[in-house]
Amino acid sequence: MRNVLLLAGVGAALLIAARLVVSIMKRNAQARHFEPVACSGCGWRGQVSRYAGRCPQCNQPLGEQKARRAD
Repeated sequence: MRNVLLLAGVGAALLIAARLVVSIMKRNAQARHFEPVACSGCGWRGQVSRYAGRCPQCNQPLGEQKARRAD
């Protein structure tokens, strides 16, 4: 009985550790696709997509999108 409880405890600890690692990896992957910005048009601040970065209030291009339009 003691061995079964020990094995269950180790299994639970491994499950918790695996979920923690997956959670950390997911956050880092998502951070690559978003960037913090401040809109110069209306003053909105927040995070927008790097690929379709537009202000949600005034639709002005932000971040990498603004840099691409300057070319």
